[in-house]
Amino acid sequence: MSKLDEVQHRFEWDAANFAAIYNSDSFAFRLFNRVFRKAIFARYEIAMQETGARGASILDIGCGSGIYSVELARRGAKRVLGLDFSEPMLEIARASAAQSGLTAQTEFRRGEFLAHDFAGETFDVTIAMGVFDYLEEAQPFLAKMAKLTRGKALASFPKWSIVRGTARRLRYRVTRRGDVFYYTADDIARLATSAGFARHRLVRIASSGGGWVLIGENQREATIERPRS
Repeated sequence: MSKLDEVQHRFEWDAANFAAIYNSDSFAFRLFNRVFRKAIFARYEIAMQETGARGASILDIGCGSGIYSVELARRGAKRVLGLDFSEPMLEIARASAAQSGLTAQTEFRRGEFLAHDFAGETFDVTIAMGVFDYLEEAQPFLAKMAKLTRGKALASFPKWSIVRGTARRLRYRVTRRGDVFYYTADDIARLATSAGFARHRLVRIASSGGGWVLIGENQREATIERPRS
């Protein structure tokens, strides 16, 4: 079993627990996550601030349980396509969209991003949050994101921390959950340039062991409906 297969297996058998990071019924579990998984919530807030969802077509790569997809649809996105290789995750996402009355605005497909054929479709916004942690080869992935993006692409990248990083990598290897890959700001800048973005910037995730959110922008203007003043 390859490292990526191990990651896929993890998100299949552990889908419910991963989804519960955001919306568990347990107060103790929610408190634990808010304290020890601050980066997850920080990157979520950054993504919501940067996306400009209203009227946009959005591709959510590695959408998981649909936390981003459903919220972006709720904020006015005209179309959100969520792509993930875990069917149990997608089942949770579809149920969440249906419960929120957002089935018409959302679509969830099973697939691996690099292999998936988008049949010529492009998007105003693409996002990949918590995805590059598991990619041994990041450049082809980011380059495809850039090609599919008319406006803005957002992607999170974890930063190495000697305590958290070592513990996380060891935990994943021992439990056969795949590997974890870390990046410096220079690494991300090189990736963004080689991917072909017209311009890019990094937003620091201000938490212990956090990282960055890359904001890549293309010269083409996104056809996004802006709210009237």
